[in-house]
Amino acid sequence: MDFLRFLAFVAAWGFMWRWVVKNRGSWNIFYGNIVGAAGGFIVAMVVLSITLSLFPSSHDYEAAQAENTQVAEPTSLLPEAESITPAAELKDAPVFAAIEPDDKPSPADSALLPNYANRAPKSIGLQTVLDQSDYQGRMALAALNKKLRGDAQADKSMIAYVMCSPFVTSTLRFPNSARFADSKGLVSHRFKDQVYTFSNTVTARNMNGDDVKYRFDCSVQEQPRVDAIPAEWRLLGLKLQKADS
Repeated sequence: MDFLRFLAFVAAWGFMWRWVVKNRGSWNIFYGNIVGAAGGFIVAMVVLSITLSLFPSSHDYEAAQAENTQVAEPTSLLPEAESITPAAELKDAPVFAAIEPDDKPSPADSALLPNYANRAPKSIGLQTVLDQSDYQGRMALAALNKKLRGDAQADKSMIAYVMCSPFVTSTLRFPNSARFADSKGLVSHRFKDQVYTFSNTVTARNMNGDDVKYRFDCSVQEQPRVDAIPAEWRLLGLKLQKADS
């Protein structure tokens, strides 16, 4: 997009410059070129301003996001504490019921992709999330996974919540704009067979440049581990709805 914007700038400048020189009248060629260069530059700047307003630059968007991130209160994707469910209580845990997604076409004022539920991947490996995390998050998640991987009945709510993040962002028009709320409003449930369901809010940017808050319900299940490779997590259900609706 930046290259096309540059071509439009150069084309508008050159076309206006040439037009002024050809229609300079009684002016000599020297003054005609000076006026043509100045006039062409002004017209090119107007064209550039129009293209910037219609198609915002990705660099400007990232800078705005960085500025918003600086003034925003720090949030964490990980819950503050890991809940521990007694074995006896887990035996009586309910069986998971699938979430029906509200998979409707998405207008421009929505931060969701059209038919978003069909765009989410079916499963994601823990190693993939580790590779995409920053150093601090990668170390914390790897240490927690190492601690719990030997226990088939361990409560892996924290890992499961982290695994929900890429499923949620895969449904957004601009995944990099996603800002998850902290764990104060998090509602989580653990079911049998390492199934976890989470409900929280995420704020994301729509095509109009507005931030929209959504309530999401995400259900994931850890799949059987293959050798020493970190386990895959399968998406069982995902639903997003505007927080004020």
